[in-house]
This record gives sequence, C-alpha cells and structure tokens, in this order.
Amino acid sequence: MAVSVLDKKQMRQSFGRASQSYDGMAILQRQVGRELVNKVSLANDALVLDVGCGTGFFTRQLREVAGLENILALDIALPMLLKTRQRAECANVPLICADAEQLPLIDRCVAGVVSNLALQWCANLEAMFADIKQVLQSEGQFVFSTFGTSALHELKTAWAVVDDYPHVNEFCVMEEIGEKLQAAGFIDVCLERRIYQSKYANVIELMRELKGIGAHNVSYQRNKALTSKGQIQAMCAAYPVDADGQITASFEIIYVQARNKG
Repeated sequence: MAVSVLDKKQMRQSFGRASQSYDGMAILQRQVGRELVNKVSLANDALVLDVGCGTGFFTRQLREVAGLENILALDIALPMLLKTRQRAECANVPLICADAEQLPLIDRCVAGVVSNLALQWCANLEAMFADIKQVLQSEGQFVFSTFGTSALHELKTAWAVVDDYPHVNEFCVMEEIGEKLQAAGFIDVCLERRIYQSKYANVIELMRELKGIGAHNVSYQRNKALTSKGQIQAMCAAYPVDADGQITASFEIIYVQARNKG
C-alpha cells in the first residue's frame, strides 16, 4: 500500500531471492500472523484465498489454527510458492503465482480473502480493494494485516540526514485504509493499530534482516546509484542508540476486518 509507485519486477525478484532466508528472519511476520489468524471466522469448508502467502507460514496457521480445509495460496514470487509447497501441511494447497493487484479469479468465487503483511506492496488501494470485493462472495470476509505509516520511522529519519531519496517504503495511514474499504463497498470495517518494537545490535543488522525477508526499498523513486560507504556511515551515525548500545526499530501494524455487503 505504498504511496510511491512500486517496481513490481524488482519486488518479484527481491522476494524470490529472499525465499531461502525468509523463514529464519521473519520473526515479526510470524508474530503478527499468530494474532491475525484469530480474527478469521469462516466455516471449515469455506474456500479462502491467502494473498501474499510467502513461504506458507500463515497458510499453515489457517489450516491448523483456523481449521480451514480449502485454501488457495497466492504470491507474486514463484520461489516463495515452492517453499510453501515444501511444508507438509500445505502439500495439497493449490498455488497461484500472480500479482495481488491482478487476481486471476472469477467473480464471487471465495468466501474469504486473508493476507498477512503483504498488501502493503500494493500501490493502488482503490483498485486492489475493488478487485478483492469482486472475487468475494456476498457476506464474504476480508481479513488482513499491513504496515502503518510510522513503521521504521527511526530508519527513515536517519536516512533523511543523508539525502532526499526514499530509502524506506512508504505505507498508508490507518484512516485512509478504512475510508477506501468503505468506498469500495465493504461494511463492518474494524481497524486496530499496534506498535511492535524490535532490538538490534546495530543498523546493519536491521538492514540485513529487511533484505533477508525481501522487504527493502522497491520504490521507483529510490536512488538507483550504489550507496557509498560514507552515506551508510552517516545514516548509522544518525540512528539513535539505546543506553545499552543497541538500536530499536518500531513497526506500526494495522489489523483489518471487513465484510462484503454483496
């Protein structure tokens, strides 16, 4: 849900490369997924679409915790889907390699659409919400988590000391998400904001994790020139350090529940 235009080719390649390291680094994604799955309320035999399934952690949660039997797993990166297939619990889950903003499904075919920390990579909220409403059955449930606008604000502020290029992806404010869901025709919209904080030994460790889960900057407006050692040092020097010598990264997470009014 970035404000700037996203480079989908770069995104696909980024997440494809991250498929091997993702599970070892996506601690926040797993934590949020465990919270999100408890907000899913669908019949066990309902057909559900998991958008941006990644390596299948949340897909497995849907099966084991929510008790869902019929899941479609969709991701833009084929290597991520292949990792999903390797999970024993997901071996028989149909896989769809596609862009979340161009769902290759017929109208009103699923009872639920769910997504764990993936829809922030969609550039056009209006089109994406309209597309999801189109594939949802009447009274169908739409449940997802996404990053809020203040996510990684410490890193954004530190980079701002170096230059004016966007080094961190931009995310939407919670109120805008709610307004656009209602404009698309969703009802019973419920939004919840939470702030998670993670500690790192240094900024390089944080950046290594972001790269390891494929979540580094994919904006067309990013500086495509090689970042110099001096620029990285200046950014690191501008990042606040805790009393214990570590850094803190804040992640604003927005949990969303909505229903298709038909």
